[in-house]
Amino acid sequence: MQNDGTIGSSIKKARKKYPYTLEELGKKIGVTHAFLSRVENNKATPSDELLEKIAGALDPFNSADLLNEFKILTGKFKDIDKNNEVYKELKASGRLEMLQYNHDKSKPLLVDKPYYKLNFLFENDYRVFYDLKTSILGENIATIEIPPSMLDDIYKKINLTIIEHIKEHPYILKSIEDSSVLNDYLDKEQQKHDELIEHVKYMNLNDSMEKLMSKLVKEDDLL
Repeated sequence: MQNDGTIGSSIKKARKKYPYTLEELGKKIGVTHAFLSRVENNKATPSDELLEKIAGALDPFNSADLLNEFKILTGKFKDIDKNNEVYKELKASGRLEMLQYNHDKSKPLLVDKPYYKLNFLFENDYRVFYDLKTSILGENIATIEIPPSMLDDIYKKINLTIIEHIKEHPYILKSIEDSSVLNDYLDKEQQKHDELIEHVKYMNLNDSMEKLMSKLVKEDDLL
């Protein structure tokens, strides 16, 4: 089951599928529609008892396994069925940080902001679309569906690029277990960028391209 990783959106999606209005569901489970709206907008956290009532109302025969899904999305992992489809999807996608990646070793952690492992995208049978733009943040020219053969080629190039980059910056291998590693890497990249800008400022524009390039490249290879 696909979801955006918040308890509110999951409840709202299930409610509309039933379908119930906010007023109807609120009356059935004994809360106001205003409070239920806050829950759906992730502005209020439902109690365990309320989660059970919502799941019971929207999934009375437990055919959609909503209670397990709700517990996972609120970080309540006790007595969770690890074979649950939502649990397996979140774990595979990288949304669920397991014990070895979680600095709080007491329980798994559902990350605040949704993210996916690139591998998960390439290794599953998904249709993948891409917006063609004039630049990274530029205007969208067209949207295309990427053919599977092209996806395979892109995946290989990404893998090779990352491997080559790790050869130059091996400390990145510890970026999961130590959150400061990535920040240090970004700081160094920003420093290189700033140094490059300083070089450009003081260049003699009459220099030949060969001299220009030699000034840009230091011992630590700015480019």
